[in-house]
Amino acid sequence: MKKIIMGLAAVALLCSVGNAKTLKVGLASGALSMDPYAHNETATNSILSNLFDSLIAFDKDINTHPALAVSWTNPEPTVWLMKLRKGVSFHNGSKFNADDVVFSFNRVKTWNKSGFKGKVSAIDSVEKIDEYTVKFVTKKPYPVFLRKLTYVNILDKESLEGKDDQWIGLNPIGTGPYSLTSWSKGDHITMDVNKNHWRGVAKFDKVVFRLLTNNATRVAAILSNEVHIINRVPVVDVNRVKNSDKLNFFVQPGLRLIYLQMDQDRDSSPFIKSHDGKNPLKDVRVRKAIYYGINEEAIAKYVMKGFAQPAAQLSPPAVFGNDPSIKRPAFNPEKAKALLAEAGYPDGFEIQLDSPNNRYINDAQIAQAVASSLAKIGIKVKVNATPKSTFFKETGKLNTSFFLIGWASSDGDASSILDGCVHTYNAETGYGRYNRGRYSNTKVDALIEKSAGIMDPAERLKVLQEAQKIAIVDDQNFIPLHYQVDIYASSKDIKFETRTDSRIWAFDIK
Repeated sequence: MKKIIMGLAAVALLCSVGNAKTLKVGLASGALSMDPYAHNETATNSILSNLFDSLIAFDKDINTHPALAVSWTNPEPTVWLMKLRKGVSFHNGSKFNADDVVFSFNRVKTWNKSGFKGKVSAIDSVEKIDEYTVKFVTKKPYPVFLRKLTYVNILDKESLEGKDDQWIGLNPIGTGPYSLTSWSKGDHITMDVNKNHWRGVAKFDKVVFRLLTNNATRVAAILSNEVHIINRVPVVDVNRVKNSDKLNFFVQPGLRLIYLQMDQDRDSSPFIKSHDGKNPLKDVRVRKAIYYGINEEAIAKYVMKGFAQPAAQLSPPAVFGNDPSIKRPAFNPEKAKALLAEAGYPDGFEIQLDSPNNRYINDAQIAQAVASSLAKIGIKVKVNATPKSTFFKETGKLNTSFFLIGWASSDGDASSILDGCVHTYNAETGYGRYNRGRYSNTKVDALIEKSAGIMDPAERLKVLQEAQKIAIVDDQNFIPLHYQVDIYASSKDIKFETRTDSRIWAFDIK
């Protein structure tokens, strides 16, 4: 295993594509950890996908295909037999086998800090049958079993068993097309090609992911060929990038919903000042007033420059579970004021809106636009925009009352957001791990859990849609804003294709 050298400046930054075959990628957001189970967060998952493999993988259009599992059968409704790929080695030379699969799934399911418990909560047991066969038993028939397996990257039991969280978080030993050379948190991640990768050898000897959170810096880097790809091209710079004869420009309809979550649990919430000292967000009329009081059309047009689609529900049309019957109500400040008065807040109240300032496209600007809209209906909003490392830490501790966040159902199924963000919080099962507003409705919970066992797609769709309709239409548990559009630029020296899951996977870049 190569030693992890923290803070080492990567020599690869000085090399060009032509001679050293170094791919340089400028990212708007970096990895939160090198532990693949610590955070279910798209930027982190994207980077780590270059270091790890899962049993099942997605192609660029989120269709499933074999990875570390080469075939599978479903001999009984709750039994899956997976045949594993032979001849695969981890970066440190250890041989991949069934023991690693059992170890990985047990850790992702039982580790108290796991961000993916909900993805495997339907799996009852994982058993080694022989060196290259694993038996999964689910609690009930599980229609999205293969899709959920894409979330679990496989770790090396031999190296990691008995190691503490910190060690595992700094030593990402996977079977992926690249291995970690150095990680300078907040600056760059350098990877070397895995010459023994089972898919073959990737086209670049090195990959350097540079963290360029400043929009102007990121654009300057691609225009000057300091990097060969950037994500999240700022909407204000789109024309500048498109007009460059050295660059290719890409727009990819995304899976990510940008939305507002609210404290719907505490009687008195820490960042709200109301005339009665209560938490007004517990009243559905107040939550609906906020929805009517936000001019999302203006946000999409002026803040996002048209690179966003106003949203009315949890998932875009590309995700199974989308309900075409749910429409976004028109901006209606008068109706919003009437609902506030009916709820006992005719003069509004004061509240803090927390937001990251370096995670989503124009996140801080969106928060300011929301604040401006709500001021017109009497809700005084103070925006607290912080770096994502601080934002996720504080919201994870529920040190918030009202916050802007995003979620992408990266497996193409609405169960992703329903399981993780809508279901009542349950630390043991992993349900509701990201339900930081602590919304809870037992009927919705029952529908979510029921959907996990319905094998008939048409019947399952109805149940997913019913769960969403209660949560988003009746209860207004979230305030949907818009679906984010992914915008990239790349040097014409390379061949780059966008992916529906927003990942930048170096193996496919030529």
